[in-house]
Amino acid sequence: MSLVQIYLDAVTHQVITRDELAYVAGNHDQFDRTEQKLTARLEQLISIGSISVGSR
Repeated sequence: MSLVQIYLDAVTHQVITRDELAYVAGNHDQFDRTEQKLTARLEQLISIGSISVGSR
């Protein structure tokens, strides 16, 4: 699984799965600075409601 792919799928479909969220949370410490910024953007989109948690 790739963070970039997760981000693109989430933005495209406006949904992120619980498995993808678990991957992001479980690997956050291993992400480089760019990936951490992407994670922060994803978190922001979820918190404002642009992306919902569910299934595709």
